[in-house]
Amino acid sequence: MDYVIEIQGGIGKHIMATSFIKWLNEKNPKKKITVVSAYPELFEYNPRIWRNLRLDQPYLFEDYIDGNDYRKGEPYALYEYYHEKMHLCEVYPKAYRFNSYNKDFETEIYLTKGEEMDGKMFCQQNQPVITLQTLGGLPPGASPNRMKMDSSQRDMPAKLAMKIVMGLVKKGFKVLQIRGPSEAPIPNTLQIQLPFRNLLPIIKNSVGHVGIDSSGMHAAAVFKKPQLIFWGHTHKDNLGYKYDGFFDCFNEHGMHCRPHCQLPDRTGLFPYKDKKEGFEFDYTDKQIEEYVNKFVDFINKKNGGNDDKDVKKDIEEAR
Repeated sequence: MDYVIEIQGGIGKHIMATSFIKWLNEKNPKKKITVVSAYPELFEYNPRIWRNLRLDQPYLFEDYIDGNDYRKGEPYALYEYYHEKMHLCEVYPKAYRFNSYNKDFETEIYLTKGEEMDGKMFCQQNQPVITLQTLGGLPPGASPNRMKMDSSQRDMPAKLAMKIVMGLVKKGFKVLQIRGPSEAPIPNTLQIQLPFRNLLPIIKNSVGHVGIDSSGMHAAAVFKKPQLIFWGHTHKDNLGYKYDGFFDCFNEHGMHCRPHCQLPDRTGLFPYKDKKEGFEFDYTDKQIEEYVNKFVDFINKKNGGNDDKDVKKDIEEAR
């Protein structure tokens, strides 16, 4: 039997699921893999996948599931994830009833030459560009407000975001904000409204990414871009990445981590809320400056001669 894998959740979770599809394909190279998901655009052109379908695919059972090995899992619910702080990518196989872990996981996104060209063109016209995402987990069409379940857990406050942007702009960078139509724009940022798929080649060709635990972080990690990530309620060991140029920012109030933001608590019933919650993104101006300087120094050293144009030269020209 071949495999039919159902994936639900947000964009970031789908990007992490690409590591599971890679693992499954390498373990079972002769089996066909059909993926049924909420964001099939993230699996487009993936040579490991036989059929790439939406969750609402007509005749899904009759045409694809019947006679095959259909699997649906929830890695967030595994003990190894929420208690032992194993990375979500590691526990994906276990969540789908494969008695194994993916220790050396690698996420992947496949872009066409046309998409690559679009991303390069945008970034060349706006050199040097850094992507920014301050809010995540907002369903299409929804508006951010105080009832957004994870707003106090991982979203970056606008005041902090503006300070970071000003620090980057003063150093000659252009900042592209990744946001939904209902989210407020951050002053002094570039604005562009595109489907997430079309943002991927821009992220790939940018010089780096700043943000939170959300889709932009996971997308930038696919391409090993330098990142400056501010952690709120979720934990870097569960969802972050470990490669040269990935900078974790957190304070003593951060990462106290209920299992995941899908388990919200807005009512303030528990004692820890008075001590930690709401202070995860409290940073002094000096701390912000130090984080930004470290991030920028890495970008300048990394791109000192490796790109089509020298990033340092671009910064001087921008000034």
